Amino acid sequence: MHVRLVCAALLSLALIACNKAQPTQDTTPLPPVEPCPFVYVYAPGNYIVDIASGSEVILDPGVQEFDLFCSPGEARAAVNEAVRLGVLNEGDWRIYRLEGSMEEIGQRQRNNQHTLTRMTQIVDWVAEGF
Repeated sequence: MHVRLVCAALLSLALIACNKAQPTQDTTPLPPVEPCPFVYVYAPGNYIVDIASGSEVILDPGVQEFDLFCSPGEARAAVNEAVRLGVLNEGDWRIYRLEGSMEEIGQRQRNNQHTLTRMTQIVDWVAEGF
């Protein structure tokens, strides 16, 4: 008799535990990617020499992570902040325009930021007034 009561009690506890509310996962969809007419990146300034001489300069995300931006101003602000925080060394960082759209070459990361996901050619550099 006691065995049946114990089994019934354990079964009841198991059923209660299974029916207990489970934490819900955040299934809120990410907002759509803002269309960018051009995609920009910051990289070492010496790439300008290669681009100016007609060489193809390809960025490889397998070698280094590259953050992508929709405007040169966003890219410059990111460089300045990274240098200020010590994430990047001070130096000749330039802003370049890449071949392809954000959807083609980028992957969304945190806070609607994007990183380069495939090898991509630098098309041109951005002239900045210092």
